[in-house]
Amino acid sequence: MEEWRLRTMENRRARNEALFREVNERIEGISTEFAERDQQQERLRLRLVCECGREQCVEVVEATVAEYEAVRASPRRFLVVPGHEHTDTARVVERNSGFFVIEKMEEAGEVAIEHDPRS
Repeated sequence: MEEWRLRTMENRRARNEALFREVNERIEGISTEFAERDQQQERLRLRLVCECGREQCVEVVEATVAEYEAVRASPRRFLVVPGHEHTDTARVVERNSGFFVIEKMEEAGEVAIEHDPRS
């Protein structure tokens, strides 16, 4: 019974992360559209939602368009506020002062791929 509860919780967290990623896709799309009009895309810093999957998280992550696109190159990767990584289902693959990049593993990784808005 405990294993089922843990898997359900992990699955819900993975779906929340995918939802936050979808929100960030829209933020990036709108932001770059306006920046292209103003010819300022290379200097653009995006204010994105932390993709940690915590239901109550409202933290903001700042990244350049290039940093964001590098994360989005893999459907298993997410941007999170430092300290919001869940090492039971993901590993940190990049650390910088503003955010960590995590990569989902095993079943959580499969859920991330399944819900990738770019696939």
